Amino acid sequence: MLDGGGPGEVLARHREIPARPAVIRPLTAPFFEIGPKNLLRRRALEELALAAGAAASRHGITVVLTVPSVMVAPVADLHSGVLVFAQSMDVDEMGPSVGRVTVEALVDAGADGVMLNHDAAPLDEGTLAAAVRRARSIGLRTIVVAGTHAEALHAAALGPTAVLLEPSELIGTVGAGERTWIPSVNQALHQVDPQILAMHAGGVGSPEAARSIMASGADGTGSTSGVLAATDPLRAAAAFIAAAKEGWESTPFEDSTRSES
Repeated sequence: MLDGGGPGEVLARHREIPARPAVIRPLTAPFFEIGPKNLLRRRALEELALAAGAAASRHGITVVLTVPSVMVAPVADLHSGVLVFAQSMDVDEMGPSVGRVTVEALVDAGADGVMLNHDAAPLDEGTLAAAVRRARSIGLRTIVVAGTHAEALHAAALGPTAVLLEPSELIGTVGAGERTWIPSVNQALHQVDPQILAMHAGGVGSPEAARSIMASGADGTGSTSGVLAATDPLRAAAAFIAAAKEGWESTPFEDSTRSES
């Protein structure tokens, strides 16, 4: 027998416990995203969240931390100041499915958003469209990843919060060269949706690269290897975040092709 009553009484009391408030924070520019993939255990992930949140507050920039679904709740419960995004989700409605991550589960866990169609977790066209719709129906923010200009425009038409153009040839590299396509891609994206956020990444191996991308008109950028492969990842995260904000501030809005949001 369980202390304090039978199983039915215990279950009834648990049902009275209020759920975590579903406060979904907006994704706004300028922003910097860190995607640790499955490279960090919980303690290291929490340390990164706290360091990134502190840097976000110091520099006045939004920071997104994209984590495995099972890590959403512990990272969200830190209240570190970062936006907590899940790495993926399923499109299933609430029901008897097993092993699926629904949008409702992500919101209840404390997620602010979800990244969709990452190069390592691609979605077919129908599933991607359904995932964006499901997320939008409950207010979850979405970043849709695209590998080409054409894919970015197609993604924008789905109505996500942001589109991340991450050319496949740049992933895993140190792409320090100038990305001359940013203004034209931004302009094309905003012809589809003036409110959409234009994120550019792939090969962002140094704070200088992050600064250059933001100065070219991006609403956001991000890095994984540049942060996690550094001798001191927490210090590196702060340096990247500061550089992204510096790049953003170096280009006046009236001279840029940034989102109107």
